[in-house]
Amino acid sequence: MIKRASTVLALAALMGSAACADLTEHPVTGVASDFFQSEAGANAATLGTYAYLRAFYGGEFEVLMTMVGTDSWEKGEQLTANGFWNDYTPQLSPSEASTLLLGRWQNLYAAINAANTAIASIGAAQGLDATTKNTRLAEVRFLRALYYSMLVKTWGAVQLNLEPTVGVVTNAHRTPADSIYAVAIIPDLQFAIANLPVKQSEAFRATKGAAQTLLAEVYLTRGAQGDFDAAANLTTAVINSGAYTLNPSYRALFCASGGDDEACDYAPSQKTDPEIVFSVQFVGDGGTDAFGNNLHLYWVMAYDLGGVASPTLARTRAYGRPFRRTRPTKHLLSLWNRATDSRYDASFQTLWKQPNGDTAIYFPGTPTAVKTGQGKKYGENEYTKLLFPSLKKWLDQTRADANTFPGHRNRTIWRFADVYLLRAEANIRAGRPSDAIADINVLRTRAAQPGTVNTMNATELTSFNTDPIDFLLDERERELAGEEGRWFTLTRMGQNIFLNRVKLYNSTAAPNVQAYHMLRPIPQTQIDRTQGGVQAFPQNPGY
Repeated sequence: MIKRASTVLALAALMGSAACADLTEHPVTGVASDFFQSEAGANAATLGTYAYLRAFYGGEFEVLMTMVGTDSWEKGEQLTANGFWNDYTPQLSPSEASTLLLGRWQNLYAAINAANTAIASIGAAQGLDATTKNTRLAEVRFLRALYYSMLVKTWGAVQLNLEPTVGVVTNAHRTPADSIYAVAIIPDLQFAIANLPVKQSEAFRATKGAAQTLLAEVYLTRGAQGDFDAAANLTTAVINSGAYTLNPSYRALFCASGGDDEACDYAPSQKTDPEIVFSVQFVGDGGTDAFGNNLHLYWVMAYDLGGVASPTLARTRAYGRPFRRTRPTKHLLSLWNRATDSRYDASFQTLWKQPNGDTAIYFPGTPTAVKTGQGKKYGENEYTKLLFPSLKKWLDQTRADANTFPGHRNRTIWRFADVYLLRAEANIRAGRPSDAIADINVLRTRAAQPGTVNTMNATELTSFNTDPIDFLLDERERELAGEEGRWFTLTRMGQNIFLNRVKLYNSTAAPNVQAYHMLRPIPQTQIDRTQGGVQAFPQNPGY
């Protein structure tokens, strides 16, 4: 691909309260070079680098590239033309999938070039005090590391750029992932950890804990000698920092009020929950933030489809617009002990009501359902691509109407709970599985139904001891269903785990998934526009 890099930074204006900022990009021409030597200029360059996060997180591409086609999420009834993301059919190719792949590829390199430009500009600034300069540099280097980690996890060896590029560049080559980790990602995060504060006045900004969490995830993904111990040490540092606390109520992370089996009502206060380690900010105004966080669309079943679900139930803001791109696998729905663990009820909507309060649709969570009484009832044996419990963590009733796309929720990347699970993984993979049990039980205790004990019982301990990673992968979904990029999680565990779990739990993916699907195809446009073509920039094997 011809790489284009502007000499003009995308600037972002800082607005609003101390906990919120407008990350809208404002391209500015004719900016004098000394502007970036000011505190305002350095801040603008930094905010411009954050803005690229919204091009991936919070949209349909994220669902297609990191959720469907896994052990937990399979295609819903309206995932038609893009069904190859789940099915691993030949349409998942350098050419046919290129529109989606190329957009993500280009955005990530644009983000990296914005980071490189900001690093060069802030680094050359003479008018900044050392603390401000290093903090802004640390934020941007954290973001560059995050963007590169996304590239490497998705495509493997990629082009490495650590300096701003200007004009048209047609020379490119694929730098091995290990080199990108060693030369770019890990040094960037080490600098960020050394120079970021524990807390920032604006909640969206990167912190020391966010950099430590990302570096721990990087070490778990790379898996070189000593990496698992390093990941354990980093997550321990975050846990012991005192900067984050678990919300006493798992449900309150997503739902402001309402019954356990009903839709979530989002509250703006959730954006600054002390459990959040790092999140992508959305305002969802339809203008400066054109699409907002629209994850509220993709997990909702066809509750409004007359004759199939309920012939009289109208679409509402609270229940969402049912795009039904993905649905939970039967395996995912089986993971919770619902008598003791509140996380199933807090994650999935199973009840839909008429405006007068009568039941319209109900999924009792049993294999079959008694059909008498109000509404239509469906047992688990009757779930289809149209009808299934809907993930409600991203529902957003604050949108203008039921059909409005832009949502207002932030896209949380890591919660404090994930730090515990990452430490559990690090200890398991370092050969200390017994050390992981306490971390798992911390989260299970928080999620216990009132008056119950939800820690690992004897049967579960036997299952854990038999295969700790398999147990952990289930536990991650009990805690993080619909939040973690599940495809990234499975692929970092290795080929056997990725293939075994997809084949075992995703029936439409099982016939076609292969080991080479652990990486995505390089967009054909990148190869065609590189000087030397496929010899200079080869395709990933299998595509």
